[in-house]
Amino acid sequence: MSLLERISIDRLSPLRLWSALDPDARLLAARSLYAHDWGQAPTKREADLTIATAMRFRDAMVRQLPVDKRAAYLAKIGSPTENLASSLLLALHLEQRRPILAAFLDALGVPHADGLIAEDHELKAPEAPALAKAVAALSKGFDAAEVDLYLATLLALDPDTWGGLAPLLADRSA
Repeated sequence: MSLLERISIDRLSPLRLWSALDPDARLLAARSLYAHDWGQAPTKREADLTIATAMRFRDAMVRQLPVDKRAAYLAKIGSPTENLASSLLLALHLEQRRPILAAFLDALGVPHADGLIAEDHELKAPEAPALAKAVAALSKGFDAAEVDLYLATLLALDPDTWGGLAPLLADRSA
């Protein structure tokens, strides 16, 4: 069963998407979260506290674990907070899937630097035909499961901007 068959597009959230991921994707996302440079953001700390709570460990002990062990524990947590689920999905794409981000933004004509939207660009919700064209372009050059996850992630993280993806995702799951 594909990812799009396991989720409800109309009730999509970062947590629901995270919960539907297969174990390998979760592990890759967790490893990506620990690899990503979050600057001053408390994301890794939140991940460690989530592990400590779920596994009934002391948080000091979790911080002493090797990153691979922490990532493995984090990947097994089915219900992190919405914020942490968002961070995990974002980290996965920023660390592992930049070419998809860049190709999608190129197809939409959105200025970016290696898949990150230019800071001075005011992103507006793309029109349906432009989205359909961009999704078709991704489908030709990337693995279908990775494309589905990326598009679902966009919709889950920012439904105001990417709401036009909902019918396209529904078509892809049919």
